[in-house]
Amino acid sequence: MDTNRARLGSIHIYPLKSAGGVAVASARLEAKGLVGDRRMMVVDADGAALTARTAPALLTVNVQLDQDEVVLTAPAMAPLTIALSELLPMAQQTSVWGDVVATLDGGDAASAWMTSLLGRPCRLAVERWDTERQAELAEGGPVSFADTAPLLLVNAASLAAVNAQLETPVDMARFRGNLVVDGASAFDEDEWDTIRIGGVEFTAAGPCDRCVMITLDPESGAADPEREPLSVLVRHRRGADGKVYFGQFLMPRSTGRVFAGDPIEVLTRKVPPVLSGPPLVAPKSLAPLARPAASGKRSELMLTCVARIRESADMTTFRFAADRPVDYLPGQYIAIFPAIDGKETRRNYTISSSPSRPSHLSITVKRVADGLVSNHLHDNLQIGDRLRAQSPAGKFHLGSAIDGHGILMISAGSGITPMIAMLRYIADHNLDRDVIFHHSSRSEADLPFRRELELLRRQMVGSLTVSWNVTGEGGGAGSAGNIHLGRLDMAMLATVAPDLGRRSVLCCGPDGFRALVRELHSSWPAPISGLYAEESFGGGSIAASQLPPIASYDVAFLKSGQTSQGEGARTLLELARDQGISMSSDCEAGICGSCRCRVRSGQWQLAENCADPARNALSEQDKQDGYVLACTTNPVGVVEVEL
Repeated sequence: MDTNRARLGSIHIYPLKSAGGVAVASARLEAKGLVGDRRMMVVDADGAALTARTAPALLTVNVQLDQDEVVLTAPAMAPLTIALSELLPMAQQTSVWGDVVATLDGGDAASAWMTSLLGRPCRLAVERWDTERQAELAEGGPVSFADTAPLLLVNAASLAAVNAQLETPVDMARFRGNLVVDGASAFDEDEWDTIRIGGVEFTAAGPCDRCVMITLDPESGAADPEREPLSVLVRHRRGADGKVYFGQFLMPRSTGRVFAGDPIEVLTRKVPPVLSGPPLVAPKSLAPLARPAASGKRSELMLTCVARIRESADMTTFRFAADRPVDYLPGQYIAIFPAIDGKETRRNYTISSSPSRPSHLSITVKRVADGLVSNHLHDNLQIGDRLRAQSPAGKFHLGSAIDGHGILMISAGSGITPMIAMLRYIADHNLDRDVIFHHSSRSEADLPFRRELELLRRQMVGSLTVSWNVTGEGGGAGSAGNIHLGRLDMAMLATVAPDLGRRSVLCCGPDGFRALVRELHSSWPAPISGLYAEESFGGGSIAASQLPPIASYDVAFLKSGQTSQGEGARTLLELARDQGISMSSDCEAGICGSCRCRVRSGQWQLAENCADPARNALSEQDKQDGYVLACTTNPVGVVEVEL
């Protein structure tokens, strides 16, 4: 038996499927889960359960249970009270994910209330005393109207590890767990097999696969524009089946009552699932003295260029004075809006200066072939010129690194800019951080900040190691540290950072370089205890502003003989459902691959809800053969689909 400090931090019941939860101090367990949990649902005109995946306004509904009465409230809606004892059997057949279940009809008033809220015909269905449904797990057993299992357990430390990767942290309410664990280490629940909470024993029946639901604000139902936190889970918690996981399904092994604060005993453990991507680690705290970025809406700044400093053959630092004091964390970025040929253009650049030097703010820009903004800045931005900007933001900063761990800063190209900002901050505040810095360049002429790095190494004597690798010709021992010849590989990385497994890794650079470092980190032959973080300027999801408008679509579903015409952005999954074509779809965010289908001909584009633009659920051969993921594919013009 394991002994630890894990305890039951809080208990949550969700009386209505996909609606708001209720925190309780204690709850009684029966075979199908917590009493009162997910015993009601909203069904469409065909009797099928609706969820917030397709009806996000459900999240705004709050439910109060008061003996025989159910009280429903929602923004801009008059409260509705239903007497359970007066309900009659539902006239139509009702189902949850294909499972036919016996239900009571919530009545015409509840139907009108829900129809008004959701904007579609629907009815409230309530569990009957004789309702039977089996869990979709190997263990079997009864389950309520929940998707998969009687209970869901989530871990506060695991959420902290996810939030360490996010620019805007999310609340545990996104994950809709019944039992929230405090005091355990991040993702320790992956290994739990049987546990005891208070006097009740449970079997951990497997990890919970996640869908687009966790991208929805639990209070408003609005979708996160960057599809977070799903995008983070795609990069760090993806299984061999293509699904992403957070939390554990539980099956009660006994009945009884649990209380918030109950100790959690891990009785037996199991081998955790194999997940791709660098492990997520919960940071203990932000770096000492680091000032927090301003919260809330990002505000506008006006910057005046006061200096140009050539850092290497193709990199220049532009130093600015701002029209007001600017708070930021070392490593964050700023958005600038230069006017090019009379048109304002937006670009994000990491701030290369440190907040410990508040008199100025700098960006260091690498000239890129055919780079519209980088070439414009190099060729045109002069001392005295003014730029409109937005206040700093970004989840990649010094606070990402775990206290007590050494740091490996590894970069290529312009990816050096957040690293130099963090090193300046560490040196200015004399922070006790053990840092290895390594940068990859094409040639010695392209090595930026060499003189300053040598000065920082002398200032941080014994706590900063500097090295480089040059992928082109030339090289040797350099004044800023060791220069290695050739491309970065496992042997070189082992020489540069032999204790990498115990370090927090901060990586920034081009896509190919970050993919290489990520692979080397995942393949490291020793255990990994440190955090891995990448600069990505807000993640890999697709912003609506990046998508060209779709004038019209004309889709032919070849196998079913159905057609669909219309205007605007609709996914193939939505159109197929409109035509009564049955399709499997678990995540509805382009990550699990269950809605894979083939486009025979025509054009399409990725939809705004896509959490994985690389479409890793499809093989390269699939992509060449025209396969797409229906849930994140918008047809454009005339399209033929094999459905």
